Amino acid sequence: MKQYFQRAAESDLGEGMAYLEISDGWPSRQVEVYGEVWRWGDAEHREWLADQPFSELGLEAEHAMPPEAFEQLWQEALRRRPAAMCAN
Repeated sequence: MKQYFQRAAESDLGEGMAYLEISDGWPSRQVEVYGEVWRWGDAEHREWLADQPFSELGLEAEHAMPPEAFEQLWQEALRRRPAAMCAN
């Protein structure tokens, strides 16, 4: 079963939001948004994918989000990816 979450995030780019898809207890897709900078990760692009199990991420029911909202963010993240990555 897949679950979807959102929470505030902080990185070298400042404050933003992180959106995660959890599958079988692990992050399977992730989008981070810091203003105009969008980062994303999945099984094939792990650089921006959380490497901790769901149980360690501190996500609770109040962080849940609808799957449709995550999909819209995911599609936008893919649309914004650099042209060099489109071949992957």
